[in-house]
Amino acid sequence: MYCSFFGLKKLPFKISPDLTFFYKQAARDEIAQALLFSIQRGDGIITVTGEVGVGKTTLLRLLSDRLPANYIQVYISSPTLSDKALLTFICTELSIPVNPEDGKPELMTRLNRFLIDEYRQNRRVVMLIDEAQAMTLDALEELRLLGNLETEEDKLLQMVLFGQPELDVTLQDSRVRPFKDRVANHFTIQPLDDDEVMHYLNYRMRVAGYMQADLFSLSIAKRIRQATGGLPRSINLLADKLLMVAFSKGDARLKASHFKGLVPQSNKIRSRLALALGLVASFMVVAVVAVLWFADKANSDIPTDTAEPVAWWQASQQLADTAAHFGVSSQRLVQLTDMDRETRRFLRTQSASKPLILVSAMPLRRFDNVYSNVLNGLDVANRAHLFAVVDAQSDPSDIQFRLLYDPRAEAGSVLRNKQIDLQTLSGAESRIVSVSSVAEMIARSPKERGVSAGS
Repeated sequence: MYCSFFGLKKLPFKISPDLTFFYKQAARDEIAQALLFSIQRGDGIITVTGEVGVGKTTLLRLLSDRLPANYIQVYISSPTLSDKALLTFICTELSIPVNPEDGKPELMTRLNRFLIDEYRQNRRVVMLIDEAQAMTLDALEELRLLGNLETEEDKLLQMVLFGQPELDVTLQDSRVRPFKDRVANHFTIQPLDDDEVMHYLNYRMRVAGYMQADLFSLSIAKRIRQATGGLPRSINLLADKLLMVAFSKGDARLKASHFKGLVPQSNKIRSRLALALGLVASFMVVAVVAVLWFADKANSDIPTDTAEPVAWWQASQQLADTAAHFGVSSQRLVQLTDMDRETRRFLRTQSASKPLILVSAMPLRRFDNVYSNVLNGLDVANRAHLFAVVDAQSDPSDIQFRLLYDPRAEAGSVLRNKQIDLQTLSGAESRIVSVSSVAEMIARSPKERGVSAGS
């Protein structure tokens, strides 16, 4: 690896949260201090939002680390639980006895008793909820009810919700207005600008043991910011690759040429297309379009003097890079591709005139969370009738998805009411279309969308 080459004691750009690398600038430490103050002041509900990879989980862990010893913490990383399951989980985490036959009233009574006992001993309970944008409306309502547990002066249970911007969208829903009204503080974590990216990268290098002059210049940092949107997780991935390329070439300083083959830069298609398609041959529309775009934007062939040292990770990283660009995991990209394929199967079995409800197109990153919210908002019987479809009119560089729902209603108020329900759950506009119009929309190939596969 490149550690010894650059005089590093450890890898500087691992993407897993590590508080030893916490970057205090760019308002990160200010937000952490404000969160701590808000909790110690007794605020009941606090929300923190930011894009995928902006550093929400790191901030959550920092807050957890800084909370005084008299705060009992309940960490929730999978908030897609039902309202009762959420209450059961909280009780279990607090070692409150839970019986299989217990209903919500019994659990709430025991929890309230526990919180009062802890309060009398000057101990507080705070819930730290990650990925809060995935919470159902019922779960948010349950949190509101939990927030009502209080003494005459103080809240007995405080909660901090960390989520993607879709959480803000969900809180616009009139059905959770009572919850939103109880949010005492809201913070937004912004991506890094050019200067902040430069300082962030050089800071991490110093923490890792780098002793020379700053390795990342402003011009290099600007390129990285442009390629990553200023999101620390994506910055780390690209910076790690740049160090690998520099090491493979024997360069102690980073150069613009080191970006070649790593990020979208030109309109030429070269060998990365074949490499990527070989890796994701089993994929259908989404992966093919995404990979074609990456290849379309990539520089020409990787220089022969760097190809051998970096070839081992290029193939394995192609799918990860594609997924990271669109703000989802590689596994989720595969799942979305399968969902698109399942939608096509469904359409082939339906009559051309059958009405469907088509939600407006949205970026893949947002769609992934909206789909989850809608799915959780539907009862089990209706979930099988929710589909996902790639939008053929979208720019391949920012591929978009649509929700598609089979209302099983031909016309009239029933169809309209289902459309309204879907709009409420998704927070997006929709229209009633026919099977044939949807089939025509998705039939267009990547080539027809302006993506060429020429060499």
